[in-house]
Amino acid sequence: MRAFVVRPFGVKDGIDFDRVDAELIQPALQKLGIDGGTTGLVIEAGNIREDMFRLLLVSDLVIADISIDNANVYYEPAIRQALREKRTFLLRAKGMTNDVPFDLKTDRYLPYDPAAPGATLGAFTAGIEATLAEERQDS
Repeated sequence: MRAFVVRPFGVKDGIDFDRVDAELIQPALQKLGIDGGTTGLVIEAGNIREDMFRLLLVSDLVIADISIDNANVYYEPAIRQALREKRTFLLRAKGMTNDVPFDLKTDRYLPYDPAAPGATLGAFTAGIEATLAEERQDS
């Protein structure tokens, strides 16, 4: 099983997204035996956009952190939802004051505490398991 993670990198708007990945996303994937990460894991030569499109298409699961206004993070789940009808999981830091785009307002997302992302590990792992078990269309 393969997951593709769509997220900002580094610290932005007070959130350390690398920490969120290290303390929340990667531990959940490891616990469930799922390989995956960002396009940053692709080390061979080539076009990063082609790798991104391929991963959005072939990955069993896409996890996207929509905490901040990041054009790439909004764009990539949109591509995924056009290509695959299910298994796109959204995360969002608690306490954000920005509004998500209109087309994402009705989508469910798992809130997490950006100061303690690992505190949500149990709920996140359960959410991924439920998403993978569900055959209902989510996009």
